[in-house]
Amino acid sequence: MADTQTVKDTARAFYESYNRKDLDASFATYVSADLVNHVMGGAFDRAGWLAADKTLFPAFEDFTLAVLDQVAEGDKVATRYRLGGTHTGEFFGIAASGNTAFLTGTSVDRVVGGQIAEHWGDLDFTGFLQQLSTPTASA
Repeated sequence: MADTQTVKDTARAFYESYNRKDLDASFATYVSADLVNHVMGGAFDRAGWLAADKTLFPAFEDFTLAVLDQVAEGDKVATRYRLGGTHTGEFFGIAASGNTAFLTGTSVDRVVGGQIAEHWGDLDFTGFLQQLSTPTASA
């Protein structure tokens, strides 16, 4: 049986590593090459997840990710996090708006041998994109 503290520590280290903005190293360390990713109906494999998340840094110069809560049982850990920043570059076809936008999400990860082997996620990506394209009160 997995040590729940180790499972939590692995997931926390992975998510907080986004603040170093070196996802190649983060994925090499924390995400299994054989990852099963259930996000978007399994449309993203490991490489797809990595590529999609790399688009965050050019679009948000002050990007941050904070782990808000974690709960673990066995080899699975649920992590609630908040990410975002100031929209300074194009993101998903939306030109830089200067808006500050944040997204709160929850992921469930199964950790095996110190790496994320399976991943599920729930987040309001549409709401996040709306924050980027909505004019600010000062505009």
